[in-house]
Amino acid sequence: MQTSRRLFLRLLATTAVSRCLLPAVQAASNQKTLEPVAASERGDLRLALISDLNGPYGSTRYSPSVAAGLDLISELKPDLVLCAGDMVAGQKISLTDFQLEAMWSSFQSTVLNPLLQQGIGMIPTMGNHDASSQTTSSRYVFARERHQAEAFWDHQKNRLGLEFIDAKQYPFQFSVKQPGLFVVVIDASSATVDRGQRLWLEQALASEFRSPDDCCVVMGHLPLTAISVGRDRAGESIEDAMHLTDLMQRHQVDLYLSGHHHAWYPGELTGQRVLSLGAMGNGPRRLLGTQRTSDPSITLLDLFQATKAVRETTFSLKTLEPISLDSLPNQLSAKSFPTLDRRDTNWSYGS
Repeated sequence: MQTSRRLFLRLLATTAVSRCLLPAVQAASNQKTLEPVAASERGDLRLALISDLNGPYGSTRYSPSVAAGLDLISELKPDLVLCAGDMVAGQKISLTDFQLEAMWSSFQSTVLNPLLQQGIGMIPTMGNHDASSQTTSSRYVFARERHQAEAFWDHQKNRLGLEFIDAKQYPFQFSVKQPGLFVVVIDASSATVDRGQRLWLEQALASEFRSPDDCCVVMGHLPLTAISVGRDRAGESIEDAMHLTDLMQRHQVDLYLSGHHHAWYPGELTGQRVLSLGAMGNGPRRLLGTQRTSDPSITLLDLFQATKAVRETTFSLKTLEPISLDSLPNQLSAKSFPTLDRRDTNWSYGS
């Protein structure tokens, strides 16, 4: 396959930059890595789910695993990419406006434009490194970063290929309707999802534009509970998450999608289906109760509208192979946090 050869050559070039991707290069030369998924039945709607692409503070460069992920997305040809945040490397007050603009410019040229040029739209979510909602004395700590993020995404809005339902507070919180899909994005770029936003979420989920035949996804950067080692502490997950979980259950949300903890885990929290995405870029972490650092990864969702079936496939960006569900612990538990149970990656929406 010509596409597989191009993927191999690109990965080979990145080896000089980062020797840690040697296993990926070796795996890429073996065509069987992609063929089982590429040859399997494609859903009526195919979504690629990514998160946490950023490098060190202020960086305008992306790691080789981001390049590998973009090549893989090109190979798998999704209809849409959902990004759960941390697209740039902000959250540092000393960064100048010039640096902030340069980071977003790099994201546009490295990630966004190549996707849009292939006809792949994107739904973005603001992460703490993009536009943190952290406040002090009722003011945003990173107000300049939020301004830069807002200006960037306002400029991109009409390029994303999205049908917006409520975009009054875009890009921080908004809702989107695509064929067979209803997505509500919340501003979970800090641990605080305040009462006003929860009321807005409830109204968004009750929208007349939402169909019973839609798969309903809520997306925010921070998860509802602790996922990874080092992030099992206050401020790293949404505060009062059980209230938010109850709200989503009452409105029959099929999936809550998050990033931030840099570890892939498909879970169920008191009946609510959740998905913690692995990092696409730097800093993969260990799942709670494990000793091995998670691989950088992306997740593919195939939705079959006639049966309302969903098939999740998560790929390691080290090996380019699907990661086995059996490699994950049955449960994630941390003191002072709700326990998360592992769930199946084949499921049905609307149920």
